Amino acid sequence: MTFLSFKQLVNKIDQLEEANILITALEFRVFTHLGKRRLTSRAFAQKRRIHPEGAEALLNALVSLGALKKSGNTFANTAETFRHFCEHSPQYKIGTVFLRKENRDEWSHLLDIIKNGRNPSGNDDDDPEFREPFTYAMHERSQNFSKPLAQFITRKPVGILVDIGGGPGSYSAEILKQDKSARAVLIDRSASLKIAKKILKNSAVIERFDFVSGDLFKVSFGNETDTVLYSNILHIYNESENLRLFEKIYKSLKPGGRFILVDLFLKNNRTEPQDAALFSLTMLLFTATGRTYTFEETKKLLKKSGFGKFTHCELGQGSSVIETVKI
Repeated sequence: MTFLSFKQLVNKIDQLEEANILITALEFRVFTHLGKRRLTSRAFAQKRRIHPEGAEALLNALVSLGALKKSGNTFANTAETFRHFCEHSPQYKIGTVFLRKENRDEWSHLLDIIKNGRNPSGNDDDDPEFREPFTYAMHERSQNFSKPLAQFITRKPVGILVDIGGGPGSYSAEILKQDKSARAVLIDRSASLKIAKKILKNSAVIERFDFVSGDLFKVSFGNETDTVLYSNILHIYNESENLRLFEKIYKSLKPGGRFILVDLFLKNNRTEPQDAALFSLTMLLFTATGRTYTFEETKKLLKKSGFGKFTHCELGQGSSVIETVKI
């Protein structure tokens, strides 16, 4: 393991300054107001009704970070900031923008939570105002993993796929593209399914989707299912909650049916991979009982539920797949 030097540690802390500048830009919708135009800092200040001195300092800082271009006294988007952060772009990342703004407020509570413990009443993720942009964010993130995950799953016939808590249905859609005979049942909150239908409406595979709204602990997962996908759900719950869902999934599968878990799994030292280790703090902040799990902890829970024959595949950026079967 490589340890950080003093200078590297300080540089990590100083990145907070850059993060706050960029998030402030998102809050003031700098990239949207610039669009494909050039504006002076004074014109931008008038448009946003903010102090001209602050506007000029912010725009110049964004140029220094490489997030904007400057010519004379006018400012413009780069190709990247227009494409992903301007609301008029067809590739605008609405979910990613929402989460980055939301995270700044949430991470400010880290000191208190570490000192005093979680505040479960503060985790109101059933609110549609949160759930809908969050679902877009999950779709945007899934684009990094959907193809390799689908290739792994479709190396065997998929049959009836039940995607539990699958949000935008992005993984299932890619699986159905690769396995032309498969069908998918997407189970999630109604607010998430509303966004999933918008995302999938122009896709050829939507005809092979069924949508089921409900609480995962109450809704039926069906019977004689071929494949169950449990993507990024494990870390939301504690062991007893996951065990309840695993047992319910086991009953829904036909003998030999596959159960596929996607998550940020830890090694036994709980410090690697880095993405999974840092994500433990995210779960401390954002969930009532969740955390990241090691491979061994997860397999132990799966064996306790009756599953066996484990296969492991890495997806990258800390994410991995565990495949197991009903025996």
